[in-house]
Amino acid sequence: MNPNTDWDALSATWRQQDAPAIDVEALRREASRRGRTLRRTVWLETGLTALVVLFCALVTLAPGSDGFERRLFGGLAVLMVAYQAYMVWLRRREWSEAGLDATALLDLELRRCATTLHYWRFGMWTVLLMWLGLYGFWLWLLAQDGEPSRAAGLVGGLYINVLVIPLMGLYGLWRCRLARQRRERLLALREQAREP
Repeated sequence: MNPNTDWDALSATWRQQDAPAIDVEALRREASRRGRTLRRTVWLETGLTALVVLFCALVTLAPGSDGFERRLFGGLAVLMVAYQAYMVWLRRREWSEAGLDATALLDLELRRCATTLHYWRFGMWTVLLMWLGLYGFWLWLLAQDGEPSRAAGLVGGLYINVLVIPLMGLYGLWRCRLARQRRERLLALREQAREP
């Protein structure tokens, strides 16, 4: 008895088994649910960004604001608009899953996973760099002989973010872990769909 013949027969038997078909409707329901969540999230983020930019504009344009406040809040408003515009542009191809076949749905969901990973990496590094920039600016203000009230005005925002940034980072790590797990499952489904 040739051992290679046994393995060849076992391999042929395995290939003849029916592989479970991809449940396209379940995939479509999941993609639709994720699409609705994505659209709600983008609208919520954009609305919150608009509120923050409005607040920054009110402080910047207030008659009692000095040059320091105008530059700080005006710069923050510009950064918020640019950041949110980039986030919307990043998701531009992921709005709708209507009318897609199984392969296109899998590709869409894989793009959504990649976007989630990029979103959290880019967002957390951006927030951390902004916080470090404000912290450095605060240290510079403390070193100046001018009014200490300006430096004191930044303390609350700096300290609250000592709590907020790590909490958001932990949430982002959790979301990225879920996106990686989902990506692995979707890649396996795509390989299954490609098999004859």
